[in-house]
Amino acid sequence: MALSKAFEKKNILVTGGAGFIGSHLCERLVHENAHVICLDNFLNSTPANIEHILTNQDFAFLNVDVNDHFDLDSFQELERFKIKFQGIQEIYHLACPTSAKNFDQYKIDTLRANSDGAKNILDLAVKHKSKVVIASSSVVYGPRTPDRFQFQEDSEGIVNHLSPRACYDE
Repeated sequence: MALSKAFEKKNILVTGGAGFIGSHLCERLVHENAHVICLDNFLNSTPANIEHILTNQDFAFLNVDVNDHFDLDSFQELERFKIKFQGIQEIYHLACPTSAKNFDQYKIDTLRANSDGAKNILDLAVKHKSKVVIASSSVVYGPRTPDRFQFQEDSEGIVNHLSPRACYDE
């Protein structure tokens, strides 16, 4: 979607925006002159990651679980971004519990982030004709071995589909 001259800044949604990678992405996008909407439910992230940009007028935080249906038009704090008129130009879907030590505690949340959450984001992208990036981690390629220490973009995943972590690995 081409950005109209009537709108000076892109509206960008970052799910999992209070996580380690998400918070750095939010900060970078704000500094690159975008309106950034950060969705996070703090399941395994922390408010400290975003507190330094909470007062920035180009940043809005919503304590929302991406797995549940949400309507950006219903949030008063987003009125300044004129989403009803401008829409959302980009979506970065980073929301997914990644805590290795607490993985057993978040199995269902992991499945939901990669299914319900992804569907909610894709529905939003269709509505606004947004560009979408769905991110993951190197875990999807399987374990590192001495002959597979680095992964390339075209690497094929070799994961154990029956492992307790299979819902995350896939």
